[in-house]
Amino acid sequence: MRCAPRFTETAYIVGISACRFDMESNKCARSIGAYNFCLGAMKMGRECQQGFTLMELAIVLAITAMLAAAAVPNYMTRVNQKRADTTVQDTQAIIDAARAYRSEKGTWPGDATCSNAIQALGATTPPMLAGVSNINRYNYPITTSCTQYTFSVDQNTTQDWDGVVVNGLPGSQIINSSTYQIRTTVGVPGTEPALDGKLSRLASANAEMNRMRTNLLMGNNDINEVNAVNAQTLNAAGAVNAQTVAATGNISTAGYVEFTGTAAEGGGCAKAGLVATTSTGAQLTCQGGKWVKSVIWSPAIVSTGQSCASFPKGSLAFDSAGNLYVCKP
Repeated sequence: MRCAPRFTETAYIVGISACRFDMESNKCARSIGAYNFCLGAMKMGRECQQGFTLMELAIVLAITAMLAAAAVPNYMTRVNQKRADTTVQDTQAIIDAARAYRSEKGTWPGDATCSNAIQALGATTPPMLAGVSNINRYNYPITTSCTQYTFSVDQNTTQDWDGVVVNGLPGSQIINSSTYQIRTTVGVPGTEPALDGKLSRLASANAEMNRMRTNLLMGNNDINEVNAVNAQTLNAAGAVNAQTVAATGNISTAGYVEFTGTAAEGGGCAKAGLVATTSTGAQLTCQGGKWVKSVIWSPAIVSTGQSCASFPKGSLAFDSAGNLYVCKP
């Protein structure tokens, strides 16, 4: 502590001078009071060189208080901004992981209502979501839910900062202003308004998202894993390979019909009406469970005894009277 104003450096000098004068003049202090004054002045003079005065301490405290009053609001703003930014990052991580899960699995994560989606996303191998718990940066629980086509994240924030978080998260809105509760919702991947011109690979509520409105150009690449092809016209420049071809109308060709399989005359066949050829190219038909040669009609008018060596065996023809003849070479 500093000395009171009466014990100043001047008093110290005066006291020292008085004592020195007494000693130099070989005179004792005329009174005990003068002697005590001497000692007190010297002692207090030494003590006056240490510590703060009460006034100085009050000034320091006042300045500190003003600095604190100016710094604390800025510090709290930085803290809340950091919490808001981190909340946006955590929520976006949940949303992105849920959409990745839907793209890979075809369903939203977790149970039927997605109430345990955060745990389900963290349990995948490798984890689709890491470092995010079900408690947000404002110490409120994060809840998840879903419908067939949407996935939502609900959470509470704090006063004046719910709007900041909402502005940082696309698809978010304040659903309860009294509790500063916000909701972030996304749809099935590929259903965003910005992707209306894109073809979704997943079924969506809007059938237009799965319908082509122009030609599909594959760049000479293949289309595999097709169940059924329903088309008005099929144009193929190369070969068409199929196990079975069924036509409800006529089949026409500008070229020839080639049978690559052969059958033996008299051999068994599975279905009446089937057509085949022998190894020499003779046509056979399936009749009565047997492969038999087809009847060949001769357009010429024949007569009894006429040679039919130029006709295949078994050929049929008529004479001028309409009688039926069988060629037996």
